[in-house]
Amino acid sequence: MRAICFIQEVKDSDLTMRQQQLICHRALRKLQWPCIMELFAQAGSEAQPLSLRPGMVDLLRAAAAGEVDVLMVIDIEHLHCGQAELDGLLMSLLQYGIHTFGARNGQWIEPAGRHWMVLPGYDETDE
Repeated sequence: MRAICFIQEVKDSDLTMRQQQLICHRALRKLQWPCIMELFAQAGSEAQPLSLRPGMVDLLRAAAAGEVDVLMVIDIEHLHCGQAELDGLLMSLLQYGIHTFGARNGQWIEPAGRHWMVLPGYDETDE
């Protein structure tokens, strides 16, 4: 599985961009998935729709080109968007066969809030 990491910076967030990056990298190591690209959205961009944030055009281009299999994010809350907007992104990615994975809880993120079980052997607290 080839992954793209998306990191959203938010002023006064519980996690810095670097901390989010480290959590994603730890998850990728555990899952043995290569990270082919990292996309960063700077603080202030979280007020914009997901589709207009920095990195989203690159994500959709990579998805359309078949360069990636998974979008790795910290969790839904760190995307800072509403459920309708999240579902729109997830459905767009699913059209290309791209699934979204939450590094913090080890679960696939699916439209309409559906969840699959945590991957076997995945424990975010392990090093």
